Amino acid sequence: MIAGRHPGRLHPAKGAGGPPLVLLHGFLGAPSSWDAVLESLPHHGPAWCPWLPGHGPALPTPVHWDAAVQALVDALPEDAVLAGYSLGARLALAAALRVGDRLRGTLLVGGHVGLGDDAARAERAALDAVRAAALRSGPLEAFVVDWEALPLFATQRALPAELQARQRAARLAHDAQALAWGFEVAGLAQMPDLRPAVVAARQPLCFMTGARDERFSALAAALVRLPWVTHRQVSGVRHNLLLEAPADVARQIHALSQGRQQKHETERSGGA
Repeated sequence: MIAGRHPGRLHPAKGAGGPPLVLLHGFLGAPSSWDAVLESLPHHGPAWCPWLPGHGPALPTPVHWDAAVQALVDALPEDAVLAGYSLGARLALAAALRVGDRLRGTLLVGGHVGLGDDAARAERAALDAVRAAALRSGPLEAFVVDWEALPLFATQRALPAELQARQRAARLAHDAQALAWGFEVAGLAQMPDLRPAVVAARQPLCFMTGARDERFSALAAALVRLPWVTHRQVSGVRHNLLLEAPADVARQIHALSQGRQQKHETERSGGA
């Protein structure tokens, strides 16, 4: 089984089952990031939540973007629903475009399609270098505090203190040196611009964003003109829908498991 070659969590099928699920966490995340989503699903097939490189167990990590994507492609089961959040969404998009109709559906939560401008790529490379250096030279706790203060995560501050504390504890369990991989190898500056591939592949893709996450919502909305791209938006929340709106993410995974895709729609969320 894939989980034997790629450490993570393998959740057995629940209830009536369904297609296998492959769920990729974000930067500073963990397989447990998907627990609340899985709990909200009425039933699901076997769900594999792997550790992404640079996170979790100290294992050899891919040394470039293409290798990271290919490792994921090689592990994907047939007819799976592939979902990723943020960093996981970027890797999921690249993998989905390589495997084509092998997948039942692809959900990209807070996903980016890559930078198409050289100046923007150079600017992001400089920022990623600063962040990687902070991880390599300073205490992880200071980095996590600064990360959580980003405007992208502002709505999370209204969540219950226990939930925020649990997320911080999971983040602090990582190795700071290993986490630098997320910027040096899999950072946005290292990711190719996948817009041309999205257009050429004509492959069904579902982007999901928080309505208050203006940047990522705009990226997704720009792609909805393509008939094979859908965009689901959750009101009242920003970037991390796994934390702020897991039931909404679960509903979309359930729809993709049933082979359904809906065009742009704004949902009401119980999240902050």
